[in-house]
Amino acid sequence: PMIIRKRSVALWMWLLIVPLLFLPGTIHSEQRNPVQKLDLARFKKIVAADGHFLLVFMAAWCAPCIKELPDLNALHARYRASGLKMVGVSVDFDGPAAMQPIVDRLKVDFPIFWLGEEALEAYGISGIPLLIFIRNGLEVEKVVGLHSKAFFADKIETFLMKP
Repeated sequence: PMIIRKRSVALWMWLLIVPLLFLPGTIHSEQRNPVQKLDLARFKKIVAADGHFLLVFMAAWCAPCIKELPDLNALHARYRASGLKMVGVSVDFDGPAAMQPIVDRLKVDFPIFWLGEEALEAYGISGIPLLIFIRNGLEVEKVVGLHSKAFFADKIETFLMKP
C-alpha cells in the first residue's frame, strides 16, 4: 500500500507541476528583448550615427509610459522599413531588471537600454514619458507626455520626410 501511495503522489505531482512549465509567465519565462545596461558614451555614439532615431525615455513606475508602449511598438513595426530607428531608454533607479517584466509582457521589439541616472542630466529630462527625435546625430524635437498613436504617427511621418 505504501508503494502505491508514493507512486500516486508522484503521478499527481507530475500531472500538476509539468503543465505549469508551459504556461506563459510561469517558471520558465524567457526574455525576447533583454533590457541592456549601457554606458552613456556608447549610447551617444549609437544615436550620433546617420539616420532617424526616436529615443523613448520611460520607467517601470510611470503609468503613462507603460500605456503608450503598445502604440510605440506598433509604430516601430510600421515605420522601421522607412528608416526609423526607435530606441528605448529606461531611467529606472533599480537598473535594467525594473523594466524587463514590462518589456516581456508587452512584447516590445525595439531595443531598450538602461543608462542610469546620468541619462537624466545628459538629455535634460524633466518629465516622462519623453520622446526625442534625432536626425543625423542632432536633436530635432522633444515631446513630453502621453499622446495618441495618431499624434505620434503624424510626428514620425513628418520626421522621416526630411533626410
